[in-house]
Amino acid sequence: MTSIYQRLGFNFTPSNTAILEISADAKAQLNSMPRLMKDWQITDIANSDTGGYFKNPVANSCSSLNVNTSLIFAAANNDPANTWTNSAEATTLANTANNFLIELSSFVSHTNNLSGVNSMTNGGDAVNDFPYYETATGFGRIMIFITHESDGVLNSSPTIGSMSSIFIDTELQANSQIISNDLQTINNSFVAGIYTLSGSAINTIISHIQTANNLIGTRRSSDITFYNNVRAVIDDYNEVTRFNNMGEVTKNIVTDYIGTDKIVTRLNSETSNSQYFPN
Repeated sequence: MTSIYQRLGFNFTPSNTAILEISADAKAQLNSMPRLMKDWQITDIANSDTGGYFKNPVANSCSSLNVNTSLIFAAANNDPANTWTNSAEATTLANTANNFLIELSSFVSHTNNLSGVNSMTNGGDAVNDFPYYETATGFGRIMIFITHESDGVLNSSPTIGSMSSIFIDTELQANSQIISNDLQTINNSFVAGIYTLSGSAINTIISHIQTANNLIGTRRSSDITFYNNVRAVIDDYNEVTRFNNMGEVTKNIVTDYIGTDKIVTRLNSETSNSQYFPN
């Protein structure tokens, strides 16, 4: 196994070797510093083995949904006028399945973002518009402190609200089983080259796919909305807290010269226990 220092490939021998020396005080400071890394982190960095830490907890369920719905789409979309006794309903089934597959693709990407499988560095220009593992947990942690102080919140919802999609695997598995059963029903109805399902039976399958589509669409949309609400609140938090701990000079400038009546009234309403610093 190589080491982190070996990875750097230092191969320079200066004519003045003193340039490589650091002072005794600097050495003592380095030797007294608390550790920055755990043993496993040193090993992974040394081996350049720093990937594969995250998994998408709903990936398997989404894969099953994709496989079974794709087969339903293929069956319903294959010349329904000549292969289904109820071709109109079959066409609607194909469209419903296709819409679900499109939403499912977006949902998988969304949950890959939330679970850390997708890196923020690949998010492009819209990276700040959607929650990723780093931003959902980072901003969520700040919101836990903010909402506790403002509303007395004592739970993890300020973080979970941006990440709910990765916590619905039980519901996804249930929907996957229903759609798998629907696929079997379709296959069992195939007689002499014709799908013989009644219009009512096809509509039931359509409703099952719509239920799954509504589940993932609602959760994905809710995560994004909640995340953008978090960002907006934190922006407002940053705006008002810049008036905290102002020095005496800065406070006088704001209250006497550049501050509107709105901020002057708010600053003057602060308790006498507020602490101000000279600058």
